[in-house]
Amino acid sequence: MDKEFLSQIDRLKDLIPEDRLQDEVLICECFCVSVADIKSTCGNEKIVDVPKLESQFGLGTGCQSCLKRTDTWINNIF
Repeated sequence: MDKEFLSQIDRLKDLIPEDRLQDEVLICECFCVSVADIKSTCGNEKIVDVPKLESQFGLGTGCQSCLKRTDTWINNIF
């Protein structure tokens, strides 16, 4: 492999934000709503649409701790 190719591989980590949550992370434990679920539901807009998630999955309608902690996850989905 040439040096330029290896250099490009090394720079890939700079293009992928480290603060993005992994798809298997559960956001709503009451209804088992994962990051992957949120991405598949809101992916076209690349914006977390909480009302849409509430109606589709029940997000936030259980203990509501996922909604109380939005500052820890909402900006780290996309």
